[in-house]
Amino acid sequence: METVANQTDLSAIFNFLEPLDDSLLHTAAFYDKHSILRLLLDYVPDHLLAAQATGGNTPLIVAISNKSSRTAAMLIRRISDLPVEAKNHILRKPNNIGNNALHMAVRRLFVKAVRLLLNEDMELVYQKNADQKSPLYLALEFEEPKIYEVLYSLPLEPLRIQGLPPIHGAIMLNRYDFATRILEKDVKLFAMTNSRGSNVFHLAAYMNRPRVFELLSPKIEYLGQKWDMNGEEPIHIASKMGYVDIVKKLCKITKMFTKQGETGLHIAAKYGRTSVVRYMLRHQGMCSLINEGDNAGNTALHMDAMHSQPATLIPLMLDERIDPFLLNHQFSTALDIALDRVKREYTLRKVGNMNNHYFIYECTGNYID
Repeated sequence: METVANQTDLSAIFNFLEPLDDSLLHTAAFYDKHSILRLLLDYVPDHLLAAQATGGNTPLIVAISNKSSRTAAMLIRRISDLPVEAKNHILRKPNNIGNNALHMAVRRLFVKAVRLLLNEDMELVYQKNADQKSPLYLALEFEEPKIYEVLYSLPLEPLRIQGLPPIHGAIMLNRYDFATRILEKDVKLFAMTNSRGSNVFHLAAYMNRPRVFELLSPKIEYLGQKWDMNGEEPIHIASKMGYVDIVKKLCKITKMFTKQGETGLHIAAKYGRTSVVRYMLRHQGMCSLINEGDNAGNTALHMDAMHSQPATLIPLMLDERIDPFLLNHQFSTALDIALDRVKREYTLRKVGNMNNHYFIYECTGNYID
């Protein structure tokens, strides 16, 4: 390298890329040639440390991908000597699928690289990749205890974590031990919501994860009363899905009403969840809400009629507390709605048959009555 440096302009060599866009730095990192890499790092211009080869990988990401411990350490040390802005730019630079150097270190279970990177730049832990996953989320997926300990021992700021909340990953992966530890570390980390405004209990209600509700305590009961972006509490999602066990756990803490004024009974009737309807009719706390109207004045019986749910109609009609003569804001009873629905369906069917007959007549000249 020294001999060549005295004879020619090295930039012509350093800037040369193979057919796969690999520079000399990429090649040395890939083959873990740390003695050659040391010489290269003495001469290579700073901007080539950020060069991206196939897949958008920088030399550092290549070294970490291959778990080249000494090579990765040398690259990180060279990058750390750069001005802060340039250093952070290279360390945070993602490849074509959004993985930065720390994402790759977590995926490769490369504990030493994780520690080295975090010593240089804490911001790496918050960045999301193309799958909307931060290194914190990936640490739950790849289940390396040492990496989990390193990442979750940091003074994390939940509001800065990009993409999917790590606690949601713990629930989706059935990692209740991680969920417990996240709760113990920071309630705000446990209370994170996704892009739809769903918290851990919304997700658990949707995915039928009753064990999550064993974590319920007075300090986090408020999460069971939160609306998501659809204006629903976790109990409304459990009612929609028909998960009676979860409904039982949430009945004690819920505020009962959606943003549209619907109770869990409305939701269960709307989606034909008979077991939930039966449970709610037996539940003492629901007695005063059996004939409750939503924001449009519709009771659970109105909902049943609107959505033609005969399975839930029977337990509702057999309950003597149900008032079938209540009017909604359109001055309609549940029976009025049911009759109107039958009339409309009959009309649509008749019009459809007429259209079919006309089509047959056009094609064959024969009208079929």
